[in-house]
Amino acid sequence: MKRVFLALLALSIGAGIAVSQEQSDARTIEDLFLSQDIELQIMRSQALSTDLEMKQLALRNIRSMIESGATNEGLYVILEALSSEGVARQIRTGGAVVNNFPLIRREATELLGQVGGEQAKNTLIRILRDDPEPVVLAEAAYALGTIGLNENNEVSDWLVQTLLRENAKSTPDSNLAFSIVISLERLSQANGGLSDPVVINALLEAASAPYIRTVRRRAVEAIINMRDH
Repeated sequence: MKRVFLALLALSIGAGIAVSQEQSDARTIEDLFLSQDIELQIMRSQALSTDLEMKQLALRNIRSMIESGATNEGLYVILEALSSEGVARQIRTGGAVVNNFPLIRREATELLGQVGGEQAKNTLIRILRDDPEPVVLAEAAYALGTIGLNENNEVSDWLVQTLLRENAKSTPDSNLAFSIVISLERLSQANGGLSDPVVINALLEAASAPYIRTVRRRAVEAIINMRDH
């Protein structure tokens, strides 16, 4: 185990030098280096490795811990880093980004929804704002609905913005729209309704936008359910 840890630690140091990210994020991740939890240090090293399989291993370990109820601040920090892999956190070789792993970001985003809380909510909003991949955006939208926080309509506003942007496309992503519709409905149920008429208007647009039939029908159902709430 000691040999494995030292090898992983070396990988993490090498990766840390090449990573380009906001200074505040770098300090947060580096704080984990001082952790007395050896398992947490190993997962940190796996997450910062340039190897895809190492990142997948970190996510499997984190999922197992979440499912057993053993969540902590360190797990959130690692998930936050993985959720921005290739976007906010970039490793470049010869000018090219070599750590753009959308499926890693998608899984980390899903797990953030399971962790929940204010920090996870804020990270998911950032993902909704910055990530270019529909599959990651859909996971972020769904996770925000799972968490259910919506103070001052902050979350519903971001979901509506994303839905309106998708509605306007000639070939919109049905999976993303479906996730947003479900999340808006969940936020309505969790927060005593969504009073902003912009939400209903966005759903009405989705009901007539060029999505698959399932999405259009679900948008209508969401409007009905919100009005009956």
